[in-house]
Amino acid sequence: MAIEGIVLVDKPEGPTSHDVVAKIRKAFDTRKVGHAGTLDPMATGMLVIGIGRATRLLGYLTAHDKEYLATMRLGIATDTDDATGEEISRADASAITENGILEVVRNFRGPISQQPSKISAVKIDGRRAYARVRDGEEIEIPSRDVIVQDLEILEIRALPDSKLIDVDIRVVCSAGTYIRALARDIGSELNVGGHLTHLRRTRSGQFSKMTPLAQLQENPQLISLSDAVRMAFPESKISAEAASKARNGVRVMVPPDSPMGIVGVFDSNGEVISISETKDGELVPLVVFAANE
Repeated sequence: MAIEGIVLVDKPEGPTSHDVVAKIRKAFDTRKVGHAGTLDPMATGMLVIGIGRATRLLGYLTAHDKEYLATMRLGIATDTDDATGEEISRADASAITENGILEVVRNFRGPISQQPSKISAVKIDGRRAYARVRDGEEIEIPSRDVIVQDLEILEIRALPDSKLIDVDIRVVCSAGTYIRALARDIGSELNVGGHLTHLRRTRSGQFSKMTPLAQLQENPQLISLSDAVRMAFPESKISAEAASKARNGVRVMVPPDSPMGIVGVFDSNGEVISISETKDGELVPLVVFAANE
C-alpha cells in the first residue's frame, strides 16, 4: 500500500524546509513529499509535510492562519530583518517605554500592508526573492495586504549595558505574513530599528501537535490522509451513490446537514473523496483524491 498522509514536524533551528523534506523522504522511503508554509533556517516549530496524495492538500493548508512566538530586538536593524543578517544601523533604544511599545504595536493589529523582506521566499518573475538577492540583483518586492488577528506582548526586557530592548511577542496572522517584517517595521516606527532574533511557529491552521524531526527519523509516523482532511476542514458525508460520482470529479448535491464553504467530502465508510466547495447547492470539487493517483 502506498504511503500517504501528513507529518507534523517540529523543525529544529538550522536546516531549511527543503532539508526537512529530504530527511522525511528518506525516513519514509518515498519520493512524493512536499511541505506547506516555508520556515527560515533560523526558525523552529510546525512544518506541515505531505506524503503521496496528501501533497495535493498542501496548497490549501498553506492558506490557513498561523501562530508564532517570536523575539524582536529593538535598537539594531539588519539587512535580512533577522539575526542572520549584517547590521545596517544601531540606535539607543533605552529611552523607549513600555507604553511607547504598546502604542506602536497597536497599529500593527488587524489588516495591514506589509513589504516582505528581500530574502523572503516570495517569487518575482518565477524566482525566489532570496535567490535573486544571492545572485547580486537589486529587487523591489511589492507590498501585500495581510491580517494580524492578534499581536500580544509577552515580555519586555532591557539588555544590560547594550541600550537594546528585547520584546517577546505572540502573533496570530493570515498566511503570507512575515514576522521578520513586523519586527523591522515596529522598530522603524519607534525610530530605533528592529530585527527578529527568535521565531517559533506553534500552530498552522488546526495543527498544533508536532513531533521533533530527530524522533521522526528514528520512528516515522504520520496522520492518514482521511484524518488529516478531517482535522483541517469541516466534514461533509455523502451517500454511496453520490460517492461513486464524486470520485470521478462529478459535482453532487450538498447533503442537508453539510457545513458550507470549503469542506472535506467523505464516503459512508469515512474515507476522504475530495476537498470541495459548496456552491449553488452542489459540492464543487477542488481536489479529488483518485485511488489510482
